[in-house]
Amino acid sequence: MYSIRRNWFLTLDLLLLSLLVTSMQDSSELEKIVLSGSNVTLQISESLPENATSVTWLYTIKQKIVEYEQSRPPKYFDSAFKDRVKLDLQNAALHIYQVRKGDNGTYYLRVIKDEIKQWKISLKVLDPVPTPTINIEKIEESDGNCYLKLSCVVEDPFVDYLWYKDSGPFPMELQRSTLEVTVTPHNQSKSYTCQVSNLLSSKNNTLYFTPPCTLVKESVFLASTSTPYSSTIKHWCLAMRPQLDWTNPTLLHINTTF
Repeated sequence: MYSIRRNWFLTLDLLLLSLLVTSMQDSSELEKIVLSGSNVTLQISESLPENATSVTWLYTIKQKIVEYEQSRPPKYFDSAFKDRVKLDLQNAALHIYQVRKGDNGTYYLRVIKDEIKQWKISLKVLDPVPTPTINIEKIEESDGNCYLKLSCVVEDPFVDYLWYKDSGPFPMELQRSTLEVTVTPHNQSKSYTCQVSNLLSSKNNTLYFTPPCTLVKESVFLASTSTPYSSTIKHWCLAMRPQLDWTNPTLLHINTTF
C-alpha cells in the first residue's frame, strides 16, 4: 500500500513539473559583450510581472547565482559569482562586478508568478587587445624601389588587422598579419602602422622610415584605445593623418587633432 501511494505522489510530482515546463515562456536570447575587468548589468527590456513570488538568476540552466522570494532577503549561492554580484530588487537586474573571461556563457532570469517566465542573456567577455609588435621580415632595395615585408605580432588569435601608411589604409586584400609591399617613388610612405582590434578595443604600433626603406625609429606606440568598435573608425582617421616633426630625429610629434 505504501509503495502504491509513493508511486502515485511521484507521478503527481512529474505531472506538475511537466505543467510548469509547458507554461515556461522562453524569450529570444539577448547578448552583451564586455571587456574583462569591467562591470556589467544583465537586464531584460520588458517589464516584469508585478508581485512575483520568486526571482532567480542562473548561470547555465543548473547553477543558481541568486534567488529572491517575497518578504525574504536575496539568497546568494556559493558560486564563482559570490561577492561579485548584486540583485536589483526594483527591476531584477543582475549587476556583475570585475567580469572575468570565465563568466562567458548564457544567463537565465526566471520569474515565477502564476506561471514560469524565463529570459536568456548571452554574455561574451573579451580581453583588451595587447599592443602589437611589428617585425621587419625583409627589406630589399633595388633601383630606387624597395620590397618591404612586415609582420604584426600580437598574443591574441582573435583580432582583426589594419595596416595603413601616411596616405591611408592599404587595400583590403593586404589586411592580414603580414604586410608585403613594393615601395616605388610613387607610393612611398614615412610610416607603416599596424592596428589590431576586437569588438571593444584596439591598439597600434608604428615603424617610421626615411623613404624608400631606411628605418628611422622602431616601435613608436600610438594612443591605445578601449572604446566601442563603432568609434574605432575615428581613431583610424586620427592615426592615418599624423603630422610628424622631422627636424628632431629623436622626437616624433604626432598631431591627432580630429
